Amino acid sequence: EIQNLQDSFSKRNPTIHKPYSCFQIRENLFQNQTDTPNRRISKLQQYMNQYIISKGQKLSDIMPQIESNINLAKKFPGIGATYLEIHSPRPSILIEPNVPVIQGKCAKSDKDFKVFGVYEGVSVEKITNYLQEPYKYHKLMTTPESFPKIKQAANNVGIDLYSHFFCLMDESHLLVKDVDYRDNIVLPMNDFFLFKQKALVSATPIAFSDPRFKAQGFRTVTIDADYNYKQDITLIHTNNTLQSIRDYLEQHNDSPICFFINLVDYSHSLIKELGIQNESSIFCAPKSVQKLKNELEFNNAYDEWKSDRMRKFNFFTSRFYNAFDLEVDYTPHVVMLTDIKASPYTILDINTDCVQIAGRFRNGLSTLTHIYTTDNNLPIMTTEEIRIHQFAQEHAYNTIRTLYNSAASETERNAFGEAMRSLPFNRMLYPDGKKNYFAIDNDTNDKLVTGSYHDSDRIISLYYACYMFRPSCTGYIYQFKDFSQLLLQGSKMTVKEKRKKMVAILSELKEPLSEFDLDFINEMRKVDSLLIEAYELLGLDSIIEMDYSQKRMNEAIILKRMQGNTTVKLIKNSFKTGYKYKCSQIVSELTRIFEMLNIHPHKSIRGETINHYFDTVPCRIGKKRERGYFLRAELL
Repeated sequence: EIQNLQDSFSKRNPTIHKPYSCFQIRENLFQNQTDTPNRRISKLQQYMNQYIISKGQKLSDIMPQIESNINLAKKFPGIGATYLEIHSPRPSILIEPNVPVIQGKCAKSDKDFKVFGVYEGVSVEKITNYLQEPYKYHKLMTTPESFPKIKQAANNVGIDLYSHFFCLMDESHLLVKDVDYRDNIVLPMNDFFLFKQKALVSATPIAFSDPRFKAQGFRTVTIDADYNYKQDITLIHTNNTLQSIRDYLEQHNDSPICFFINLVDYSHSLIKELGIQNESSIFCAPKSVQKLKNELEFNNAYDEWKSDRMRKFNFFTSRFYNAFDLEVDYTPHVVMLTDIKASPYTILDINTDCVQIAGRFRNGLSTLTHIYTTDNNLPIMTTEEIRIHQFAQEHAYNTIRTLYNSAASETERNAFGEAMRSLPFNRMLYPDGKKNYFAIDNDTNDKLVTGSYHDSDRIISLYYACYMFRPSCTGYIYQFKDFSQLLLQGSKMTVKEKRKKMVAILSELKEPLSEFDLDFINEMRKVDSLLIEAYELLGLDSIIEMDYSQKRMNEAIILKRMQGNTTVKLIKNSFKTGYKYKCSQIVSELTRIFEMLNIHPHKSIRGETINHYFDTVPCRIGKKRERGYFLRAELL
């Protein structure tokens, strides 16, 4: 029977001849390597626990309800797993990763299966009141952080939480993906294992190492299809994301564009550089919305998606990657962006993030593109190497803990305690000191995914290995790759850091400057006009010597301009050697010349300013004995 299923599966998934353009694809790069991010369940287990879905069908057409103690791997988004649980005849708690998902599902729920959303701002009292309503089946949808409020409300009305409700952990891969920066996402997991009826679901499952899954007999059930659901995707490997996006926009102006970039500062800088402020919207977390509106004066920022808030250019952070239905009456172009050198936050996991993003558009999309950079300085580690490293970290932690428990004095105990808290393995523990296996899995997954951006061959091979995509590949190499990063990083770099980068870039220019070089310098002038003026008047060595100081560069420029040929000629035209000049005359004439040349000295113009241009002797002039200077010789 297994052999028949294997034969059937092979017929439905014939070998696809893979096109390539400017890259020589090494298809066997990962062929024998199991250390790819998010390793899937074994083939044997898939065939033993597999449902097949046809085009146009939903999960409810092939499965009466979600079984208990399974990890439902639905392989592609949008087949109605949460819909099935909402409409199953039993009380349910659905744990969702983000608020927009809950808001969207609540808005669509019907009166027979009314969904009640629980997130920040929803009180225990409101949950208690909902549970007292005479609904046939209560349906609660909550964020992980708000799950404790449901526990309290259930206790208030005398409900045995663990026997009464079926608990579904939706988008379960995020337990691993997000735990490093959002530790409360695993907050409900100790309770999850106490439910008599429970399951996990994800279109992009990640294998869990937590032994409780095995102890409770969890198995993986896969939903596959009898039709080709692969999504065409264009991969653009670049060293200049800004220029690649400019080129992309020139070729894709027939439909709105949705950018998925997990960094608000980056998106905002990109919008500014492209000059599309009035045509753009950013969808992100509430705190980022406040920053965009209050600090960056960008008002088209929202923490909740609505179709009427969409514009020609729309930017989404990871808050909107998962479990979120983006329904519009057109098919947009979709761009995913990874700029590894600009920020590791922009890294996209091909087997989870990219699959999820592609599945957000329920009515389809026009094109899907991933623009990405690589960095061959990134470390590459196998799963085995990562686990050895984790074991060493655990051993170091346990050694210090033994010393902590054996400390002879309070001072020693405090010192060892401080050392324990600073060790890397401490991040892989719950507050009570027990192992957080989701954090350990996160560390493994994160290192594998980051290493995949070492070179384009690895990215391309991962895309070909992914069940969701049918890739075509291209790449562009631009001059001065660092400058686009400079522009896009501007909002989060210090002035000194930015100037150091600019000086490094300028140092690569060779004399004589070409027309392209001059255009490039003019582009840099828009970023920091003072530094470019200093470069032109003083030279790079002087800028470095002045430690990139705003004040010192300003003063040096003023002095240089005051000593420039035009300035000197005009001053020599007004003042002659062998003559005496009152200080009032000197101030008046120098002021006139500087204003004419648009020179604004850092210090006030005084009589002694003439000493910059002439060798002088102080003197008194006229009956009133006014202060002045006798000009003996020209200095310049």
